[in-house]
Amino acid sequence: MQKNMTKRLIYTRILSAFMAVYLLLMAGFTFFLIDREKKVTMMEVGTSAGYINNQVTKVLEGYVDSKNQLQDMVEMRKELMRQHTFLTHSGTEMAVFTGDYELLFNTNGYWVCSYTGRVEGTTHHTEYAYLNLGDWFSAKEIKELEDYLYAEPRVKKTGDLSGYSLSLEGFWLENEMVIPDTIRVVPMYASRLDDAGNVTSASGNHDDNNVIYSSGCQDNKDLPYFEHGGIRRQIHPYQDPQIQVELREMVMDKEKLKTAVQDIISSPGEKVGGRTKFLTYRYYLAMPYQNTVHMPSEEEPYSEFWTALARDVDIWDRCSSTLVFVWAACLIIFLAVAFILARQTYKTYREREKMEEQRREMTNALAHDLKTPLSIISGYAQNLQENVHTEKREHYASHIQANVERMDRIIRGILEMARLESDSLPMKREELSLKEASNEVFDRYRQMCQEKSLTVAIEGETVIKADHAMMVRVIDNFFVNALENTPDGGSIDISICDDLLEIYNSGSHIAEDRLNEIWLPFKKADLARSHSRGTGLGLAIARTILELHGFSYGALNRDDGVVFWFKFR
Repeated sequence: MQKNMTKRLIYTRILSAFMAVYLLLMAGFTFFLIDREKKVTMMEVGTSAGYINNQVTKVLEGYVDSKNQLQDMVEMRKELMRQHTFLTHSGTEMAVFTGDYELLFNTNGYWVCSYTGRVEGTTHHTEYAYLNLGDWFSAKEIKELEDYLYAEPRVKKTGDLSGYSLSLEGFWLENEMVIPDTIRVVPMYASRLDDAGNVTSASGNHDDNNVIYSSGCQDNKDLPYFEHGGIRRQIHPYQDPQIQVELREMVMDKEKLKTAVQDIISSPGEKVGGRTKFLTYRYYLAMPYQNTVHMPSEEEPYSEFWTALARDVDIWDRCSSTLVFVWAACLIIFLAVAFILARQTYKTYREREKMEEQRREMTNALAHDLKTPLSIISGYAQNLQENVHTEKREHYASHIQANVERMDRIIRGILEMARLESDSLPMKREELSLKEASNEVFDRYRQMCQEKSLTVAIEGETVIKADHAMMVRVIDNFFVNALENTPDGGSIDISICDDLLEIYNSGSHIAEDRLNEIWLPFKKADLARSHSRGTGLGLAIARTILELHGFSYGALNRDDGVVFWFKFR
């Protein structure tokens, strides 16, 4: 239970810290991106307004005299109608005013129609006019007509429906407004596609199957009548029609234009308005004719004509895809890193906890191992001091010396463990014959083996790169462990192959639940196997040396004995 609570606490704290940093960074990035997008949008709106104003200027220059007086307002309006698509791209609404703030022209939601205004010889002069559907058709009919006009069927091959052609069949013209008689809808079918699958040409037939919409308008003989007219394909409404209406009212507002003109010197291209909702911004600009503003002394800025432009821009729509991608991608990365860090932190915590537990156990074991010889030394010393059993003086002295040597071995073992575990221990790797090292170790204990009538066999040979003294110490510790735990008349076999050294000894098994613990300091096998008077540090020292070399190691029970091994490749 405590383990699970600790694990949960570590994971929760690290995840919370990472989520706090994640939210802080993402919020900062979001504010930065939105601010940057606002600046980019301002530049784009200003640039677009400049293009539109230049185009309006060109049109006006064709219809003014040398004194910049407008000569033919009707033709000028028709020319601006012709450029209606360009003037209203991206949802822009615009209006043209005189220098005295009289409205000359403004964009609207009407359809643009074309017709042949006059014929001179073989030249047909095309003119333009507006059609307001709301004046002549019901809401249902308008919806159907818009669906036809804006239809974009998916074309896969020639012969597929590619759209609809709408045309006027009979209409009257009142100034620049069309009074329709009927509108014919002709299905168009793809007749040619380019390599990219785009329709390059389409055709349709005027027949009785065409859809006809009649306005029901009575004949008006006072107005000019035309038999045919075309309806230009419109750009689909950029945004909510109600917003477009608000923008049109803004650009037609004389007072708003005057306010912008008053500030045009101190803040050129002043934007009137601001954020309308969430991240939608409304921009308003006043542009002078020929981009020139006259500044008579003590009078307001003046230009022969003014162009007012307004547009709504949804900043969120422009940067939402980037933000969603960055937020999602960074969330995945942060969660992955937090999980890895939490897992590693918990693993480190468990390792430190385990090391602390081992340290306590080692301290207790060390205290126990030192307590016994100290008690014996104290007892013998007291007997010598009080002259008790003086005939045993030499016996007491020899046992004192033996226990001092035992404590010395324990302390030396601990110091050697500390030295091996330090980062500054030099290790000299050189070629080492494992068979020669095994023979060297066996020679040290040959006499003891003979006394216990043990059979020792060394088979195999290989050469490895290792520290000679350290590896001899490993084999020595393994051999001593086998020697101490092999019954009289038993056997010890050292087997060497290409990547493995095994030291087998006959005798009792090690308890399966202690096979991993025996590598820890002062951890010995069960009492049924242990007859050792050693320090309990031999296998721990061997383990440390093998880990320094990067060799794997272990112990396992065989049917009639135990094997200690290590791999060196």
